[in-house]
Amino acid sequence: MDLAPTAEQEAVRQQARRFLATELSRERLAAFDAEATGHDARFWRDVSNLGWLGYGLGEAHGGQGASILDLGLLLEECGRAVAPHGVFAAIVGALALDALGTPAQKRAWLPAAARGERIVTLAIAEREAIGNPRAFATTVVRRGTQLRIRGAKWFVQQADGADAFVVLARDGRGASGVLVPAATPGVSVRRLTTLGKDPQGVVAFDDVTLPASAVLGRPGTIWPRWERVRRRLAALLCAELVGGAEAALEMTVKHVAEREQFGVRLGTFQAVQQMAALMAIDLEAARHVTRQALWRLAEDLPAEREVAIAKAWTGRAYRDVTVLAHQLHGGAGYVIEHPLHRHTLRAKEAELLFGSTEDWLNDLAQRLRLGA
Repeated sequence: MDLAPTAEQEAVRQQARRFLATELSRERLAAFDAEATGHDARFWRDVSNLGWLGYGLGEAHGGQGASILDLGLLLEECGRAVAPHGVFAAIVGALALDALGTPAQKRAWLPAAARGERIVTLAIAEREAIGNPRAFATTVVRRGTQLRIRGAKWFVQQADGADAFVVLARDGRGASGVLVPAATPGVSVRRLTTLGKDPQGVVAFDDVTLPASAVLGRPGTIWPRWERVRRRLAALLCAELVGGAEAALEMTVKHVAEREQFGVRLGTFQAVQQMAALMAIDLEAARHVTRQALWRLAEDLPAEREVAIAKAWTGRAYRDVTVLAHQLHGGAGYVIEHPLHRHTLRAKEAELLFGSTEDWLNDLAQRLRLGA
């Protein structure tokens, strides 16, 4: 197992780093905060033209057929630049549809998603039920050739501007997945104000009627399939968090190497050096466990244990790196004009996405036969 990037992977990564460094200035990111979608049309067009939105999709659906490891390295750069989270949401939404959808659904939606012309996003969690389908209040009932959907999904990434939602709901026998176009009568979106400022929303389904062909695969079979997809998406999220932690460490090392207090540079103090070393340890451990998980997934090897380790460690590591970065920056790190605050907010919010640190620790404990 060689976790070092290949020459081709490194070329893609450096292209992404240059593009994001040029496009995502501090001022432009601040302007994105006022946009309902978290970005502007020009940024979305440029990202689409680079092929990022279809990078991990098969060529048959307009993508580039990149492996999940290739995609993870690209997302590291998005995390490093704190790119609008809509990029990640659109990528993983399309990947989920690719894994769960029917051939007809994939033909209808994925080529346009790869071009950035349509956005498919996930609508899974509910206010009282994050990952337990038996507790879902959202229901889907089949009556003849039609489906009726009632309920609401919370914390939906990129809810504003989405063209379709991958929805999981109770169906009387278990859980089913449904692809719900956003323009369907009865679908409404209410924007949420989030800690990380990325666009999320509550998507409500008020007696929404759809043809039975909207079901993702066979009725009642979605949950084990979704669990497999969730692990892949969690590993990709870890890659984005690694990029963010790397950026936070780099800006902190630069700050303490240049900042003088009472005529002495901060980086010469032993306590400061040790805090920076702890940040580096967290980062490197996160990078290695994440790339190991992505490599095993790319090689189609069992990776349940590795993904659980990566998500449990990386979610906590990014958060802890930003906390230490704030301490070493002093007051400067608490000014919202400073780029560090975006990493801090992203770290805290992303720690909960696809399951909290505690959820993944419990998952790992069960795999070690320590839990029920």
